[in-house]
Amino acid sequence: MDPVSAMAAASAAFSAVKKGVAIGKDIESMASDIGRWMGALSDLDMLEKEAKNPPIFKKLFSGQSVEQEAMEAFAAAEKSRQQRTDLKNMIGMMYGKSKWDELVRMEGQIRKRRQDTLYKQRQRRRKFVEIVAWIMMAVVAAVLLTLFVLFLKGQAAKAQPEHVVCRLVGCDKIDGKRYCVYRGAWNTQEVMDFEMDEWFPKEYLCDFEPDKPRPPSMRDTLKAIRESQK
Repeated sequence: MDPVSAMAAASAAFSAVKKGVAIGKDIESMASDIGRWMGALSDLDMLEKEAKNPPIFKKLFSGQSVEQEAMEAFAAAEKSRQQRTDLKNMIGMMYGKSKWDELVRMEGQIRKRRQDTLYKQRQRRRKFVEIVAWIMMAVVAAVLLTLFVLFLKGQAAKAQPEHVVCRLVGCDKIDGKRYCVYRGAWNTQEVMDFEMDEWFPKEYLCDFEPDKPRPPSMRDTLKAIRESQK
């Protein structure tokens, strides 16, 4: 259902009623055409209301088409109101005001039936589409956010250093050698052994391994070295 097709249906029915009035046909014999015309006018009013309040996602992604649809709905509604005025005048002159009042009551019944059936179904479909659209937008946003976070992590990983400064924690003599424990940032720890008369640095560059677990204490590290030498 769209303003153009609804207006075409209204115009076709209006022309048929207008011809019937011109040749003096009874209102009852034109009931079918009048009913189609009233139904089309009801549809145009509903479409005009929808065009004034489109869904948010439709505004975001179909801005130009929303404006065009609103203009079409407004133009069609204006034309239908003119048809209503013309038909009211014709029927008033040919059949009297009471006949038009009967048609107005008939129109109210037609509008109520369409509201209770067609329009409610249309509103349910519209809400369903809106919910699906919001869910899809939320999923897309979540995927984009995840990709962005992964990108940032990748960039951070690239920016990480290859080496960190490890500083001397302590040394101990084990089996005639000096074993020294060095520690740096991000749980980096290395053990180096030196001859007793060999020079050993206070700090040096260790390989950067950020995923290593927290190292044992210096005492436990040296104890493990002693046990391994037995």
